[in-house]
This record gives sequence, C-alpha cells and structure tokens, in this order.
Amino acid sequence: MTLETVDLGGYRYVKAIFSYANDKSSIDKIIEKASRMTGLVNPHGADGKLRPQDVRFCKSLGGLLAESAFSEYLAAKSRELNAPFSVLGTTFTQEEDLARLGFNQIDLKIRVDETTKDIEIRSSFSYKTTLGRLFGVPLIDGKGAFSLIGWYSSSNKPTEVKKDYYVFVIHYYEPLEIQRRIYDTVEVYLAGIASRQTLEERGEYSSLKQAGARFRIINPLINIPDPVIAIDDILR
Repeated sequence: MTLETVDLGGYRYVKAIFSYANDKSSIDKIIEKASRMTGLVNPHGADGKLRPQDVRFCKSLGGLLAESAFSEYLAAKSRELNAPFSVLGTTFTQEEDLARLGFNQIDLKIRVDETTKDIEIRSSFSYKTTLGRLFGVPLIDGKGAFSLIGWYSSSNKPTEVKKDYYVFVIHYYEPLEIQRRIYDTVEVYLAGIASRQTLEERGEYSSLKQAGARFRIINPLINIPDPVIAIDDILR
C-alpha cells in the first residue's frame, strides 16, 4: 500500500492505493475476512432495508480496506511523530462480536500512553458526484455532498455507544465494482476524522433521508480539522 496526502484548498486528505501485485498477501486476508463477515454482520442497513449477499460482501470488503488504510496511516504518523501506541483490538482479531457490527462499520481500539481510545471507521461508496463535492468544494446551500457520521439510532439499531473518534473513508466507485478492482488497483480516501467532542460541539442531528433514523453528523467535511491534524490528536 502507498499513501499520498492530497491538498484540497488547504484541507488535506489521504489517498491509500492498494495494488494486488504488491499487496497480494494482505489483500487475500482482507478478501477471506470479508467473506466470513458477510454471513455474520447485520444484513440490514441503517435504513432498515435488507441488503443482498453480494452487496454485503462488497460493503464488508470496503470496510476492511478502510480499516487497513487508516491503520497503515496511523502507524506511519506514529513513526513520524515518535508517538507510539498499541492496538488492543481490531475487526481482524474479533469474531464473536461481528454479528453486532454494521457491514460498513469497523471498530478499532488503541492505547496511547495510559489512555484507551475507541475509533469507529465508516466507509461509504460514492460515484454520483465530483470528488470535491464530497468534501464540500464547492458548497451548495452551505453543504457538501457527504457527511461525517458519528453515533446514530435507527429502527434497526435503537442505541449506540459514543466512540472517542469517528473516521470517514470514501470509495469513489460503485460498490460492486470493488470485486474487480481488488484484484488490480484500488484507491480509498481517508476523507475525515472527528472526535466525540468535535461532533458534540460542531455537529447536528439529521435523518439523512432515512425514516426512523437519527444521525449525529458534520457537514461539510471541510468545516473540521483535516485528517492530518486529527491524527495528531489521536496520538497525543
């Protein structure tokens, strides 16, 4: 995997590039894990609708790629800042808890010094707008095309524990296309990171046009510190 920092008018996000030719071993593990997760994760989306098995597989695959990209970037920044951390739990090491996870939601637990931090990594597929619009460049009616999502409740998930950090990763292509790209080259974008405090202070509640759902969101993404800044906070 290679990592690139992209500057979008002063807002920096991270592009992770997976190459099957160079990353075959790790990608094969991701594919195997996604296959197992498909039969275990909650088959309903936040809107309560049942998702077909191939869609669940692609969402699980996307979620695991997102976790891998974020974990690699976290490790790279840790080395750069000389700020060590330890991993206490990841989706790759848990099996018994997978049934409670949404198929686009990944949990990571780390320890920095003596502080334990829970990080939720959500990924989303987008292909109907420009990449800049996902961040809020340009704004339309004061909003971007996508929101960073924190905790939420829905008819299928009445409550959710608030995490310390929320990470938003974008796959800029149709969900089913990941099955082809994974065996060639696939890019994912580490688009935004927000702490619980940031969501409480700057966020708002929205249904995101999903009946019975209530999401804590931030929109646009460019309204919060970019991932390069936010990762420093995680490692403090």
